[in-house]
Amino acid sequence: MKPIVELISAWDSFQETRPDATVADFCRHYLAMMDAAGSDKGLFSGIEPPDMTSTIAKLVGRLGAMLTTYSKLALKEGEEIELDWFYCLNAIFHQGEARKIDIITYNFLEQTTGIDMLNRLRKAGYISERADPSDKRAKLVQLTVEGKQLLFKLYERLYLPAHMLFGEMSKADSHLMVNLLGPIEQKHGKILEVNRARNFADLLAETLGPEKLDEINRYQQNQIARFAAGKE
Repeated sequence: MKPIVELISAWDSFQETRPDATVADFCRHYLAMMDAAGSDKGLFSGIEPPDMTSTIAKLVGRLGAMLTTYSKLALKEGEEIELDWFYCLNAIFHQGEARKIDIITYNFLEQTTGIDMLNRLRKAGYISERADPSDKRAKLVQLTVEGKQLLFKLYERLYLPAHMLFGEMSKADSHLMVNLLGPIEQKHGKILEVNRARNFADLLAETLGPEKLDEINRYQQNQIARFAAGKE
């Protein structure tokens, strides 16, 4: 196959999954695919999942766990602050004033856990609280002066763990990662915002559709069977 035909075929496949993507998005994707050929060898000390979807999930999950571990280590070098406090303070700061439930939902916290955390932040003097004029059952929270001061200190302390993990990436690679993962974060942030309490099986069927779900289940069963056979 001629190179130009291969390129057109690659663009066609890419556009099917990313219909709103630009030519620049495709170029970054295509170059990354070329660079990535064979780059997944030796991941996870040889404990590799049976398929690429699981490999991506494990890679993102382990990186998230590493960032959390580094961040908690950084927070030990100062006053006692919980990492989730930073996430809540940061969300409140960017919203200016927000309902408690919106902060809890944005950070994917269980409601009782989130309410308890926000109450402790209020008692510590980092946030203030008032009744929502449009809904007397809801509470609005915003940062106090002390809360803003703490947040800005945490920005400094928690930048270093992030830099430790990702700081050596080139700007081009960083932009590529944001372009690839950003739409996924936006899509599933919206899904979880309104479906957090639903049964996962129902949510899965609604999001993927029954035909796609059956196809994925068959594929998964085949992959696991092949993986298990290879380990025997």
